[in-house]
Amino acid sequence: MREQSSIVKRVGSRPQTTILNVFELTGVALFTGKIVRCRFLPALPDTGIVFRRIDLLDKPCIQARASSVVSTPRCTVIGQNGISVQLVEHLLSAVYGLGIDNLIVEIDGPEVPIFDGSSKQFVQSFIEAKTVSLAAQKPIFKLVEPLEVMSNGTVVRASVADELSFSYLLHYDAKGVLEHQDYVLKFNTDRYTRQVSSCRTFSSYEEIQPLLEKGFIKGGSLENGIIVKEGRVLNEGGLRFSNEMARHKVLDMIGDLCLIGFDVIASYHGDKSGHSQTTKLAQMIEEKVLEWVHQTPQSVQEWAHIQ
Repeated sequence: MREQSSIVKRVGSRPQTTILNVFELTGVALFTGKIVRCRFLPALPDTGIVFRRIDLLDKPCIQARASSVVSTPRCTVIGQNGISVQLVEHLLSAVYGLGIDNLIVEIDGPEVPIFDGSSKQFVQSFIEAKTVSLAAQKPIFKLVEPLEVMSNGTVVRASVADELSFSYLLHYDAKGVLEHQDYVLKFNTDRYTRQVSSCRTFSSYEEIQPLLEKGFIKGGSLENGIIVKEGRVLNEGGLRFSNEMARHKVLDMIGDLCLIGFDVIASYHGDKSGHSQTTKLAQMIEEKVLEWVHQTPQSVQEWAHIQ
């Protein structure tokens, strides 16, 4: 047997979960402006999170894994065999935040609805649908060596830690609300639900106005995102938290790291980073976990479904 990866180690396991009740959500797609319907179904153990494009012939499926990421154009896009679904991060953030392991998402378009720009709608719906434990176990891993991705002055890092946490440092070269924000989440489901899930996506007016004029964001409005102009929030009612933007970045980070497909205990930190850097980190960790699985005979028997 080959020497095992020194990056992760297994530290335990827990029962896998899925939702109890089927439900549907309908909303506007941020980029296309179209109305999209999603139907959420319970799934068997070892299914993972699967998107099924029911608007297409043969209803092709896409596994929500880091290795499925095909691009990150202001959002995370996953795809297989030329079929894709974009803006998956808010939904996956809710999935991770509530500890849901197996789920089928039937979707009648190429983009997940934006709702209010947070994961609040997904979280509320999952709570109403209820989560149930399954007989099968899911392994829990711990990072034992740090990993990081650096790019153009940004960094996202996974550090060795005994408890799971997420943090983010936001800094814009402008005065006002975007100049500096930070946030640390010592993770559990209750903290995620109360402190992170309602935090909305955001943009500066100068950054988003050209995209709106060119028709790249057909469904965008003050109803589904925070807009900041000359350092001031344009949305009626202002911010939900003084550091709502940094909290939303943590929300996004959790959604992108959900693509690892496993529980990996570490301290995750982003510094001015985005989807591109975080999904690359997720791919690195997923690769190390699968390397561990394939090098361990008993794990190959227990989790033979893993490719």
